[in-house]
Amino acid sequence: MDELRITLKTLTPLWTGGVDGNCDRLHETGLIGSLRWWYEAIVRGLGGYACDPTEHSCTFDEEKYRKSKADDERQRLRDAGVCDACQLFGCTGWARKFRLKASGGERLFDGQNVLIPSGRVRQSSKGARAGGWFVFGESRIGEIAFELIPLRSVDLTPIYTILALISRHASLGPKGSNGYGVIQAQNIQPRLTWLDAFPGSSPSRNQSLPDLRDFFFAKFQFDEPVNHKSWWQNIHGIRQAVDGKLDDGTSPSPLQKRKHEIEQMIRQGVLPLAPAIRNWLRYKWGHGFGSREAHFIFGEAQAVCPNCYLPGFRSDNQRLDLNLCPRCKKNFRKGDEIPTTASKIQVSYAYRVDSRWEFRIWGWLPCAGAIKDRDEFLQTLKDQLVGDALWEYVFGNTRVKPALIEWHALPRAQTDGRAYLQELLGGVA
Repeated sequence: MDELRITLKTLTPLWTGGVDGNCDRLHETGLIGSLRWWYEAIVRGLGGYACDPTEHSCTFDEEKYRKSKADDERQRLRDAGVCDACQLFGCTGWARKFRLKASGGERLFDGQNVLIPSGRVRQSSKGARAGGWFVFGESRIGEIAFELIPLRSVDLTPIYTILALISRHASLGPKGSNGYGVIQAQNIQPRLTWLDAFPGSSPSRNQSLPDLRDFFFAKFQFDEPVNHKSWWQNIHGIRQAVDGKLDDGTSPSPLQKRKHEIEQMIRQGVLPLAPAIRNWLRYKWGHGFGSREAHFIFGEAQAVCPNCYLPGFRSDNQRLDLNLCPRCKKNFRKGDEIPTTASKIQVSYAYRVDSRWEFRIWGWLPCAGAIKDRDEFLQTLKDQLVGDALWEYVFGNTRVKPALIEWHALPRAQTDGRAYLQELLGGVA
């Protein structure tokens, strides 16, 4: 197959990380990792097999490959220990079939990074520090040249499908839960003939790994208030970033006045309201979850106690092999703590669509896991997203209330991943 060239237009900034977490350029590894993650979810939703590369990766066994009696290459590779995802993206002994080159874009804004504060303050050895989410000035916006270069015979049409799905509903690259990575893929016409290699019927939904059938996708739009030019300064978190202080009047590090940088973002058509929405969902919404469920759904940027699922544990001075949690007053062995956990719910920044603002909320909520009744939870979440309390918290007294214009979620009893994928792609065959 020839090289695949696609132009991506960013709707929210694209961040790929790099050395010391600096996005000095677009780093392909972060983009490839994101493409692979989505491909794995699609494969599982279709009844295929994708390993968990965070736990173990596949290993190609050349002898088993030679001895395989399978008629098709896909099955021969599976016989040789290479899952469906690793066949395209590579594993030990089996190189990735393509190379990615990404270039273009410009800095989001000049100046220092912007902390959108959560309102919570953590005490450390260096003093009080404001919690929150950073907007990185060196993240990239504009047109991105995306070039996929085959390294040997390969069908790259799955990449079309992934980019079309992301373009319609989700995000590309790291920090999707922080608002980054909403893109528009130019002139993408996904072809789904590659799905024919997977089983005609999908298995039950009982996996603990991302499965497309367990994803939900929502999209919202709203208009700016008439005759209220500074309306955006009422958004929770942005208001504190503009003033450089929390509601109690304090200014713990690294919080500083960042009105100029935020104004630059808005002129670029980017509004960082994701922190306010995430803050409400995680800490203000009376969802009634226990600490284990809340940790599973919303994640935590710190390791937590395995008993109460809350952060803040420390080494036990009496027993050096144990940690002590001051929240639940229990000890546990060092190494048994629950590591940093990503949120299952993602929220984008708002971006301009014609004269309106639009943003996305989506996520992976598995049928297997800490959630007792996934379908009931999704309905409760949807009710909150179309209610008033969330938006009064986010937008203050501006009376802005976003309208839900799209909602996609597959009830637990339904298992047809192909039909769900076709729905998400607008009915494409």
